[in-house]
Amino acid sequence: MANKVKFRVHCTPLEDITDVQGGTHTVIASEVGRTLGGAGESVVDIYQTPLGGLIANQGYLNTTVNYLSADDGANTTDISAEPSASFVFIKNTGRAFDTVTTLGDPLTASIKVMIATTMISVLDAGEAIILKDDNRALNCTTIHVRTVTTAGADDATLTNLAVEYLVLD
Repeated sequence: MANKVKFRVHCTPLEDITDVQGGTHTVIASEVGRTLGGAGESVVDIYQTPLGGLIANQGYLNTTVNYLSADDGANTTDISAEPSASFVFIKNTGRAFDTVTTLGDPLTASIKVMIATTMISVLDAGEAIILKDDNRALNCTTIHVRTVTTAGADDATLTNLAVEYLVLD
């Protein structure tokens, strides 16, 4: 598979303003005044992980996806059993988990991403996050995902969302 991963992230802070005729316009936020962004590359030259490059630990293998079911009842769904990753990609598919290779129906719910018990992000449908450490110190057994409401609240009555992920060493 890959021996490096290129990635890019950007954001554009926006605000709505009202003109003298009462029309509303969306513009780049005046306190920032620009789009922000960054890009990089993660070295993943030891692709065969300590766990043997298993699809359940990587998220993909031989072009086959392995969706993860984000439990709605606990903060304990590990993104992978990989203890020493250099690159982790996590995405809310916006769809129910059906099988490891098949998505279910669209859902209105979010994915809470945690490191141990600390929440680091709540991803709405289609949103993703990247974690990177070229020193391979990302312990995926401490990176957890959970299906939550779009307000970020825990709710054990939701249907589990499918998470698309990629974990590389």
